[in-house]
Amino acid sequence: MACDIPDNKLVCQELLMFRILVAAVCVAAVAVQADAAPSSDWKEIARALDSIPTAANEPLNKRIERCKITVNKKSSWIELLTADNPNYGAKVGQTVLRLEIDVPGGKGDGGPAPKQPPEKNQAAVWVIDHGKATPLSTWATSLQNRPVPLGYDAWMNC
Repeated sequence: MACDIPDNKLVCQELLMFRILVAAVCVAAVAVQADAAPSSDWKEIARALDSIPTAANEPLNKRIERCKITVNKKSSWIELLTADNPNYGAKVGQTVLRLEIDVPGGKGDGGPAPKQPPEKNQAAVWVIDHGKATPLSTWATSLQNRPVPLGYDAWMNC
């Protein structure tokens, strides 16, 4: 990189150092932004689940366990937003929690209630703002806000 100031070696060196510093700051900003990606760290997700109360008077993670719902840990994630996310209507500083769950099927009651097939790969999504979780999907709303029984017959009596 040539310096346009003739006979002033010190100014040229300072200009070069300034350009290097600006480039380093840009690289650091990209690295920080990359760190803000969704996390699949199960401990972090479990802490969030433990902090969400339900209408069943137990934390969300306990209700999921009692209902024998399986959480796909590899495709579930949590993200503290560093930019607005219009897909979820979430703003900077809020947290998006997305679980991929498999809901067990029901056996039926031998009477008019038919056997229920399992529901695979269902999304349960929340936006968490200052510790308050707002459900955004049908399963998130049911798990958080529906009292016992979760289902409409004995197959989801949890």
